[in-house]
Amino acid sequence: MNLRPKAANANNHDLPETTPTMRNPRLLEWLARLTQPGFSLDMLAQPFDLNKKTCAAPHESSPSHDDWNGIIHLCGHAPKDFADAGAPMPVSAAEIDYFRRNHRGTENHITRDFLTAQTDLPSPLAELYGLYRHRARIDAEAALFLAQSTNSMRVARVMADLLAMGAFANGLEYVGHLGTSYSVPCAFDTSTEIDSANREAARRLALPIDHPSHLLKLTPDEIGVLAASVAEKNALTPDEFMEKANILSEARQDVNRLPICQHFATAVVERDLTMQSGWMERLASAYARILPNWVAHLPEIQSVIH
Repeated sequence: MNLRPKAANANNHDLPETTPTMRNPRLLEWLARLTQPGFSLDMLAQPFDLNKKTCAAPHESSPSHDDWNGIIHLCGHAPKDFADAGAPMPVSAAEIDYFRRNHRGTENHITRDFLTAQTDLPSPLAELYGLYRHRARIDAEAALFLAQSTNSMRVARVMADLLAMGAFANGLEYVGHLGTSYSVPCAFDTSTEIDSANREAARRLALPIDHPSHLLKLTPDEIGVLAASVAEKNALTPDEFMEKANILSEARQDVNRLPICQHFATAVVERDLTMQSGWMERLASAYARILPNWVAHLPEIQSVIH
C-alpha cells in the first residue's frame, strides 16, 4: 500500500500508480555512466578555464558551403583550389551579399545603362557589352556605398580581384559570333571600375570632415551620380571590350587540357595572356593576391606587382 500523500488537484485516473519496485530507466542510465572505467568526479572540483571555453577550432569536415559557393561563382575556383594553393577564404558569403545589395539597381537605371551602351555591335555582342556597362555602374556604386558605410575598401577590393579572376577562369562560358568566341564572365569583370571607385572614396574620406565633398556627406543620389561618372570614365570601349572577351575565352580554352592550378600560369608563359594592357595587369595582380603560390615563380607577374 502506497501511503505517500498526493496533490489535491491530482487526477487519480491519469497518473500511473508508482510502486517502490518500479525501475527508472533514466536512473539506470546515469548509474551505468558513473560506473564506467576511468570516470572521475575530480574534474568538477577544478577551476573553470575560460580559455578552453572561448577557443573554438573549425571543423575540417564541414566547410562553409554558402561562403564557398559564392566564391566559386565569382572567381571560378573551388575550395580545393584554395587549399592546394595554401590560400585562405578571401571573403565570406555575408560580405559578398552586402556588396551586391549596396546599390540602387532600379529598372529605369538598367534601361538607361543599356541605352547608353548602344553600339553598332551585332547581337548578342551588343547585349554582352550592355551588360558590362550596367555592371560597371552597379559595382562602382556598391563600392562607394560600402566605403561610406564601413570606412573600409577591403571587401570591394577583394570582390574586384575575384571578378577579374572569374573572367578568365570561367572563360569556357562564352558566346560565339562568326567563328569567334567571347567570354561571358568578362561582362562581370568590373575590377577597374571598382578600383577607381575605391580610390575616389579614399580621396573623399581624407578630406576634412566639414568639407561638402566628404564621402560621408554625400546623399544616395549624389553617390549614384558619382558612380555613373566613375564608370563612364573607366569603361572599356566596345572594341577594347570585345578584344578582351575574345582573348580571355581563347586563352582559357587553350589551357583546358591542364590541371586547373596550371591554367593561368601556362596562359602567361605561352603568351596567350601578355602584360600589355591595364586589364591584363589587373588580372595578374588579382591572382598574385588571392592565389599567390600559383604565380609566385613567374617573372612576368613579379614585374607587374612590384
